[in-house]
Amino acid sequence: MTRQSTSSTDYFSNHGRRDRFPWSLYHRPLARPLARAIAAYGPSARVLIVGCGLEVDVPGAPPGTVFHGCDVDPRAIDECRRRRPREAARFAVCPGPYELPTEGEFGHPFNVILAKEVIEHVLEPERWAQTLTARLAPGGTMVLTTPNYGRLSTLPLIENTILELFAWRDGFSRREIHPTKFDRARLRALDVGAGMKLVSVAGTLSGWTLIGSWQRVAA
Repeated sequence: MTRQSTSSTDYFSNHGRRDRFPWSLYHRPLARPLARAIAAYGPSARVLIVGCGLEVDVPGAPPGTVFHGCDVDPRAIDECRRRRPREAARFAVCPGPYELPTEGEFGHPFNVILAKEVIEHVLEPERWAQTLTARLAPGGTMVLTTPNYGRLSTLPLIENTILELFAWRDGFSRREIHPTKFDRARLRALDVGAGMKLVSVAGTLSGWTLIGSWQRVAA
């Protein structure tokens, strides 16, 4: 049977794999640091999740957090709106891969902008990151998570063996899934735009994921 590359398989379907074993081993540890970043802005921070897919919030964040989500796939936004009909205006389709929505509630700056496992899919990561930081409020924070392809990380081996085996079982291949690969040095060096300072680049306990945090210098 011919296997499709993940780059050509259906994005919407693949996004649903995040909570399935073994992919859950990678994604679940990200919830706590993301929730901490949001909690630093109080009980009702304005948060934008870029490339939200089917994720409408961050587990562990303060209950009053005002989440917004955007994605390039209209089906993902349709599903987010279906799950939270009273908050439908807080979900929107990105006009393009390097653009964010501007209508309605998206026209105001955000305290926190999160992009979980998105930047590795982007061909121009600096351009994309600067699009995000331009929408931060003064003092706001951008948090990006991405696979760790550093030389001491075991993730590349796992991707090429165990995860590829699971992918083949489901009828596709993970080859070329991440055209832009990061290690700590490359993520630290990412030009996220003027008026931004790097706060930290950390890794999860497994070493599979990098979490980068930048803050807009308050005016």
